[in-house]
Parts: sequence; C-alpha cells; structure tokens
Amino acid sequence: MSRTEQQFFALLRSGLWESPVEKSLFSGDTDWGAIMKIAAMQTVSGIIFDGISNLPEDVQPPAATMRQLYRTVIRIEQSHELLNDRLIRIIALLQAEGIHPILLKGQGVAQNYPNPARRQCGDIDLYIGKKDYKRACDLVVEKGIVSGNTLESHKHFHFDHEGVEIEFHRIVERFPDPFKNKIFQRWTQYHLHGNRLKVWKLNNTEVLLPPANFDALYIFYHAFHHFISDGIGCRQLSDWVIYLHKFHDQIDRQELMKDLEAFRLLRVWQIFGCIAVHQLGLAKEKFPFYTDKFRDVSQKVILKDILSLGNFGRYDPKWKTRPPGYLSGKFHNFRMKNRRALCLFSTIGGNVGLYYLYYLVIGIQQIVNDKFK
Repeated sequence: MSRTEQQFFALLRSGLWESPVEKSLFSGDTDWGAIMKIAAMQTVSGIIFDGISNLPEDVQPPAATMRQLYRTVIRIEQSHELLNDRLIRIIALLQAEGIHPILLKGQGVAQNYPNPARRQCGDIDLYIGKKDYKRACDLVVEKGIVSGNTLESHKHFHFDHEGVEIEFHRIVERFPDPFKNKIFQRWTQYHLHGNRLKVWKLNNTEVLLPPANFDALYIFYHAFHHFISDGIGCRQLSDWVIYLHKFHDQIDRQELMKDLEAFRLLRVWQIFGCIAVHQLGLAKEKFPFYTDKFRDVSQKVILKDILSLGNFGRYDPKWKTRPPGYLSGKFHNFRMKNRRALCLFSTIGGNVGLYYLYYLVIGIQQIVNDKFK
C-alpha cells in the first residue's frame, strides 16, 4: 500500500474504534486531498472525520480542508435524520395494518458504530416476506406514499418516498446456485420468522432487526455479492466488521461454520477476513475462523480492487462507456459484470462459476418485467 493509503486506513481504524492515531504516520507532508478522495470513494468520510479528530492538532489537515470535510459530515448527519424519519413513518404505516417488517442492514447496522450518524446512509431495505409482500406494496401506493416511478425485481419493490429510496423485500437475497438458493431461502425463513429477532427502539417505534447469526453472515454475503457484480467500498466491510465486534459473544460459531460451509462461503469469508483484521483493525479473536493463509491474495487482489473502484464500483471507467439505449445498456452491463466475474474466478473460485447464467436469467427477467409491466 502507498503511504496515503496507510494513512487513510489509520484514520478509518481510529474512527471505527475511537482509538488514537499513530502520529508518526503523518509526520512530514501529507496529501490530504488524496486522503479525502479515497474517503469519498469508499463512502466513509464521516468515519474519517472522527479519525482526524483523534489526531494531534499540529498534524491535522489545513482549516480549508476541515471546513470542506465538515460540510460533508453535516450532509451525512442530515441524511441520517431523514432516513430515520422516513423509516418511522413507513414502519408505523405497515404495523397499523398488521404487517411487521424487518429492517435489513442500513440504519439498523449504523447503531453499532460509535457515532451512528457518521455512517453514510444509502436506502431503506425492509424484509416483508412473501405472505404480506403484495399487500404492503399495494398499501404504499394506495396511501400516496410512493413518489415517482417504481421498479420491481425478483427480490423487491423499489420506490421513492419524499427523497428516500425504499425497498420492500419479498425475499432477502437469491443465490446464483439454485440448490444453494433453496437452502438459503429455508435459512432465511428459520431466522426471520422465529422468535430470535432483535428490537431497536427508534423514538417510540419498535424496529425489528435480524438475529446475530443471520446478520453476521448476511451482511458479509450482501457485500460479497456486490463485490462480484460491481465492486464494494470500505463502508460495506466496516458494517460487517463493526457487527462482528459488537455481537461476537452472541454469534454461535459452530452454527456459523455449518452455514458458511453449506453456502461454500468459508474461503471468501477468510479472504475478506484478512482485510477486516489488518486494514480495519478487528481483533483476530473476534473474527470467526481467521487464518493468515489468504493474506497475500486479500491484499494484492481484493484490497487493490476495493481501493481502485470504490463504492459499488462507481469509479470503474468501463461503466462510463455504457451506451444510452435501454437494451444496449442492459447488454453492456451484462458483458461488464460477466467479464468481472471471470477475472475474479482464479481468486474466488467456484463461487463465481454460476454468475454468468445468473446475470443472464436475472437480466432477461428484468427486461420482461420492465417492458410488459
């Protein structure tokens, strides 16, 4: 890693764990512009701000840089408040009709951070389940909650509610391997339809959250799925790491190992685990099944990809060449996703083997749905 990247991760670790930053890393000239660029690409500017706050004043960024970063942090905190407000509204509406959604990732995971409002927000994902899915979708349309156009995929109903993107999930996720997908759907039912759910009290609203063993695996798999498809940033890995840290004593490791092996995720779990420990600072004893044997590939392939492409691969120049037409654009995306999957095959192994057919089937289903809805 470059000196700038080492400085970035030192600040990220400090923000995540509220720990001091090694001052010697910042002796001499520091390219603060480059550090701020990495933070923006990785969508962790708020966490980096907290890390900088732990630096001695004589090595902190210039005032102009801090003012610009502070404005970014204010926008992140305002977005956090906005999402919480919309979350309360939507959950209250659904609960009044006897529908009890479960919050996936997002604002629920943010509560595990030292300062939840500094985690950069995305959208709101609510697991509804097959039984109440259509009723929930019809309800928000009838009540005028939906703003603008809607999108529906094999997984969820996507809409905008006063500036916030919301997804109602019929299913949590789908595996490309149909046999493992059957196992995963049963696994989801077991965890999300039992009595093991957590409750987060948001003002006077009870927000249901998944149990520890579900989130420990699901937060990782969701990030890994995006990594194969487009790429991910440090925010997704930070969510996973901070979760493993907070709930390490509630995670049943024997059950987790069984699940990782059933989904053939143990190898990639351990590859990404090297980044979790060595770059993000999670204690080895709090990372289940840590091993050093994948450290080299984690640095040379995975970390390099994360740093160069940024959050959801948005800084990959290949995506800028997408043609404007609907079908030509879809075909371009299909080619790019499969080219990426093939490039990662030697590192990740069998987990990417079925992604070619998966993207093809999902793409055709989405085209049919969009054109004939």
